[in-house]
Amino acid sequence: MIDTLIFDFDGIIIDTETPDYLSWQEVYHSHGVELESSLWSEFIGGGEVFDVYQHLEKLTGNRIDRDALKEQRRRRYLDIIESKPLLPGVMDYILEAKNLGLKLGVASSSSRDWVEGHLASRDILRHFVSVKSSNDVSNVKPDPELYLISVAQMGTQPENALAIEDSVNGITAAKQAGLYCVAVPNDMTREMPIGHADLRLESLSDMPLKSLLTRLTEAGPSA
Repeated sequence: MIDTLIFDFDGIIIDTETPDYLSWQEVYHSHGVELESSLWSEFIGGGEVFDVYQHLEKLTGNRIDRDALKEQRRRRYLDIIESKPLLPGVMDYILEAKNLGLKLGVASSSSRDWVEGHLASRDILRHFVSVKSSNDVSNVKPDPELYLISVAQMGTQPENALAIEDSVNGITAAKQAGLYCVAVPNDMTREMPIGHADLRLESLSDMPLKSLLTRLTEAGPSA
């Protein structure tokens, strides 16, 4: 029986991934080159780090003032994110999970300050009994460590927990940890091969949580 719901953060609770790409795409365009979305998507959700500065220098053949560019791009990125609401269905799932008596957590490859800051600014941090981030583990997703420490802290077993993820790395981490996993891709992850999730939804608003739990438990977790 599923008694715990664990959200990924970036791309699931708030769409931080599309603004991240778009703000870098603006930078690349200002230098007369293109940042391919297919390349960018390979590095979403943890795992290997993409050196976006090195790639820009390779495409332009010029050295880049990394410090100045970092600050300029970061301001633009944060401005976009501040205007972003919670993704559709997120608040409904939080409230329905609490009504059903499920424990709520977040497991993210991003930093604690990033995740908790955005959750607090939108007044939803208080709903989660566990928030695990890159600060808490030696290895981020696709390693299962984040999910394993999350379920341990929340006093449940992996087979009783459901992860909501949007990327290959996140789904892989959840499944390797032994959780159920539902994929909810966004604009940056929609073309990823995410067939190893137990179920795919285009939006959390497509299916009430109670119906989702019934469907998953009747089918059982995929390998």
